[in-house]
Amino acid sequence: MTTSPTKDKPALVVVPEPDEYGAVGFDTRELPWDQQYKLISSTVIPRPIALVSTDGPAGINVAPFSFFNAVALGPPMVMFCVGPTLFAKRGEEKDTLVNVRATREFVVQLVDDANKEKMNQCTPEYGAGVNEAEIAGFRTGASKRVAAPRLVECPVQLECVLTDIHTLGDTPYYMVIGEIVYAHYRDGIVDDRLRVDMQKMNPIGRLSNPGMYARITDSFQMLPPGQPGNS
Repeated sequence: MTTSPTKDKPALVVVPEPDEYGAVGFDTRELPWDQQYKLISSTVIPRPIALVSTDGPAGINVAPFSFFNAVALGPPMVMFCVGPTLFAKRGEEKDTLVNVRATREFVVQLVDDANKEKMNQCTPEYGAGVNEAEIAGFRTGASKRVAAPRLVECPVQLECVLTDIHTLGDTPYYMVIGEIVYAHYRDGIVDDRLRVDMQKMNPIGRLSNPGMYARITDSFQMLPPGQPGNS
């Protein structure tokens, strides 16, 4: 059950009593969009961040997305989800989606701790034609296989061509799936056995709102039973 919001206080949810297993439950279909977002985005954590650069009808655009992951190999593919626009641009498609639909290509950058502030400068919903890379102070470079620029200061830049765009839900969200056709790594991150040094890559991940992020400060290895160590 949800209480009614007031001017000074957001709507509150009445947390039910725990069941016999010690878990409290929520009927997510009964929650409005903003409460679904608050609950689920704070639950599925940490999430890697795709800082996506595109070029097209909306101009050069750079925007971060945390509904993002690698989803396939043979060929390698990634996906990110584009949510609804808010505020002054409510109801319009985001510039990233406009450009991807038109050009069928994009570049995904992984964000490290050194570039987190620049990434954050790309978060607001600027108008079409505004170059977020310039606002944030990112240095751009030419890509090898696509026309979209890459952000050369980021530790990893994945050039992608569009495979599919799936419309999800009533909001809606748009799940963009792309094939990685060229991958750039900062020197020293990958060795001659294609092992990626995650400490040198030093990525950040998204946690809950408002504005919470995580660094990789601890890790451990746990192999499945009977599996030899990876070399």
